[in-house]
Amino acid sequence: MSKRGSSPAPDKEVSLQKDDKQRIADLEQQLHETELALRLSNGKLRMALDIGKLGTWEHNLETGEITGTTAFKGCLGLKPDAKLTHAELQAMLHPGDVERINQAVSYALRTKTDFNIEYRILKADGSIGHVHVRGGAIYEGNRPIRFVGVMQDIKERQKIREEMDQAQRRQEFLLKLNDQLSNIDDQYAIMEIAARNVSEFLKVDTAGYGEVYEERGVIIVEREWSWGLISNEGKVEKIDQHAGPILEALKGGQPAIINDVRTDSRLSDPALQTTFTTINVRSGFTVPLHKNGRFIAEFYVYSSVPRNWTSDEIALVEDVAERTWLAIEKVRAEVNLRETEARFKLIAESLPALVWIVKPNLELTYTNERWVTYSGLPPEKALGHSWTAAIHPDDWARMTEELKPVVANETPYTTEVRYRSAEGEYRWHIIRAAPVHNATTGEFKGWVGTSVDIHDLKMIEEALRTSEERLSLAQRAAGIGVFDWHVPSGKVMWTADQERLFGLEQGTFEGNFTGWAARVLPEDLDRANRAMAEAMARGDREINLSYRMRRPDGSIRTMDTTALFFYDEQGTPMRMVGVNIDITRYKEAERRQNLLIRELHHRVKNTLATVQAIVGSTARTASSIDEFYQGFVGRIVSLARTHNLLTEDLWQRADLQELVETELGPYEDEARNRILIDGPHVELPSEAAVPIGMAIHELTTNAAKHGALSTFGGQVEVRWHIEPGEERPTLQFTWTENGGPRVTNPARQGFGSRLLQRVLSAQLQAQVNMDFREEGLHFTMSMPMPGEPPLFNPDK
Repeated sequence: MSKRGSSPAPDKEVSLQKDDKQRIADLEQQLHETELALRLSNGKLRMALDIGKLGTWEHNLETGEITGTTAFKGCLGLKPDAKLTHAELQAMLHPGDVERINQAVSYALRTKTDFNIEYRILKADGSIGHVHVRGGAIYEGNRPIRFVGVMQDIKERQKIREEMDQAQRRQEFLLKLNDQLSNIDDQYAIMEIAARNVSEFLKVDTAGYGEVYEERGVIIVEREWSWGLISNEGKVEKIDQHAGPILEALKGGQPAIINDVRTDSRLSDPALQTTFTTINVRSGFTVPLHKNGRFIAEFYVYSSVPRNWTSDEIALVEDVAERTWLAIEKVRAEVNLRETEARFKLIAESLPALVWIVKPNLELTYTNERWVTYSGLPPEKALGHSWTAAIHPDDWARMTEELKPVVANETPYTTEVRYRSAEGEYRWHIIRAAPVHNATTGEFKGWVGTSVDIHDLKMIEEALRTSEERLSLAQRAAGIGVFDWHVPSGKVMWTADQERLFGLEQGTFEGNFTGWAARVLPEDLDRANRAMAEAMARGDREINLSYRMRRPDGSIRTMDTTALFFYDEQGTPMRMVGVNIDITRYKEAERRQNLLIRELHHRVKNTLATVQAIVGSTARTASSIDEFYQGFVGRIVSLARTHNLLTEDLWQRADLQELVETELGPYEDEARNRILIDGPHVELPSEAAVPIGMAIHELTTNAAKHGALSTFGGQVEVRWHIEPGEERPTLQFTWTENGGPRVTNPARQGFGSRLLQRVLSAQLQAQVNMDFREEGLHFTMSMPMPGEPPLFNPDK
């Protein structure tokens, strides 16, 4: 919109020279500020790359040379000043990933898109690293000339994944082992199954469970499992066969770990070396089991090759040893209980038990020798009411209340109490009493009963309950729920942790398959049901699936399920037992990351396209380098201000009023009567904010150079409003200038005119009109609002 005129008169040259110097000074100041902003931007970029542990790289396809930052070379295990060619980089790719990498790059070249891939590398020091690489090609015409991109070391992320997978595998292993051991009533089968499961899970050659008899100086291994190298019939070893330091560790409750028999200083004795060589053992470890301060059992694993045993592996075997012992003790206790019950049937034949008879007034009239021995009372004092003094005071207080209705109604009676032995030890007994009546008259004679020692069983039950509480606590801490689905009946058992995952109060789950299905999102339910049906039809042993469910509070959570199937002899599915893990936060993090990458890619492309258009258009309309520079810098600064408004907003939108005020604010006078801005609150998405912001900048620049803002007393009025439309609302925007120089139609069309008339029309489908009235420019724009409502608020 500039006007051409004649050369300045000589008397104006001095003024023009001063103006040139001032412009040069202004340009130098602007250049200094731009360089400062560039350094600041580069600093922010470096900080972002450092925080994200990202290294940038560039591959020259013509020379084969690869350059990159220190972080990039650090990912490869190279020194910062190391040179790198494409052939050298190819040699560092893990052979198992080369084909996949080449396919990704080929696809990116063929489609002219970025490639995004994770793969392994062989570092310079021989170690294997995991990296995440994203890049793309730069083209001359249709010919790629170089690749550029970023690389991130994801070793820690990979390690976390592997640890999570390993933790899940251990949990599945323990759940499976629990299920197996709970269905076995043979203590030797328990030992063998535990040893076999550990051997297969840890991939070792031999494993076994041995019971320690320190008083006899032996360890008896009833069952040992190995890969056919050693007999499975069991064996007896002397305790002192262990090396001294190893035996001391086991007695002290610490595991004995051997990473390599040949280099372990504790095993330097030639005899020990020969023993290990004979049984083909190069490494292994043994975990002790202590109860009541006694070394009672051990669980060991052996490998024929050297191996560095991890703390997780040792902790797993310790857990298995505890479970094995509990399962064995449970079986033994059950066996003892069955034997005791058999003896109950033979009370009349004087089986060894506390057998007694009491009168209706609870006077003891008969007892067997066992009671005399247990109590330590002489036979003449063992009868009468003396037995009540042997019961623990707390238990006797309870029994006194319990016996009142029993005595009154002459009913049977069962309870558990603690009897004091002759040694002063209280042991739990179960009392079972049956009323006795005269067979002829029916007269009530009292009770006949037995008191059976169940102290050991009580201790075992307490230990088992403690173990189950620990397991429940571990599941709660890990956010794991356990379920058991009986397929034929549809009944489902949930643990309290499972109900907690689904947001239910404990005990409120309906206990059936329908109760689970009702909480799964319909769009995921069909897929989950189909996957389970297909797995059972194939006879699969396990399944892994994920689905979304809705909690009672309305929140959506994503569950990852891993389960085992159990079939009957005909192959009919009977049970599905598994665990659920809440993976919502991982899914949300993955979604946010993908969205951020796509948004960043979109923003960069749009910004580069805008800058390219500004360069081209400014160059075509500029008549000098100075004019080009001023026009280009001004438009770039306007673009930057618009982007500042966008990035300050959480949803990447810009306020229309802020765009206008940002451009016109510097031209307002103290009386605040030069600029009039009036319109409702309108938020513009980035695709509209950038071109509209540039348009406002062009109108402001034109007004300052040639229009109402170039003279004293000129005014600019900017108004807009929203009109309803059939499909979407329409923005009506007007720019009116008054009080400036007389306006004439421009002799040529500049960048501003093209931006206002073409870019707005092409990008925003806007109807634009520029009326060069004599009293001042009148600009109007009618534009359909982009995006989805609500983007404006007339009342705000």
